[in-house]
Amino acid sequence: MAEAKASLRRFVDAAALDALEEGFVTQVEVAGRAVVLARTADGVTAFDGTCSHAEFLLGSSRLVRGREVECPMHGARFDAATGEVTKGPALRPLTCLAVRVAAGRVEVEIDWDEDD
Repeated sequence: MAEAKASLRRFVDAAALDALEEGFVTQVEVAGRAVVLARTADGVTAFDGTCSHAEFLLGSSRLVRGREVECPMHGARFDAATGEVTKGPALRPLTCLAVRVAAGRVEVEIDWDEDD
C-alpha cells in the first residue's frame, strides 16, 4: 500500500504567487481537497485545510503576528512554517504539504487522487 501512495505523489498547481498576500492565509482547492496557503515574509507554506482540533475548515483563518495560523472556531494556533501547535486547544499539528514556486505559480505536493 505504501508503494501505491508513493506513486500518487506529485506537485499540482494551487494558486498564482501574486494572488497570495503576505501576512494572510488563503484557502484553495487542490485535487478535490481544501488546502490552506500561508504567505509569510519567509515564503509560502501549505497545510491540510482543516483544523486538527475540531475538523473546522481553516479558510477564514487569520495569520497572527505574521507567523501563526489561527483557527476561527476555538482559537487554536499553529506555526505557519511547520504546522506545529503554538496554542491550544489543538493537540496535534496541521498536516504540512511540500510547496514549490515555479513560473509565478505555487505548486503543492499531494499524495492523493482527486477521487479520494
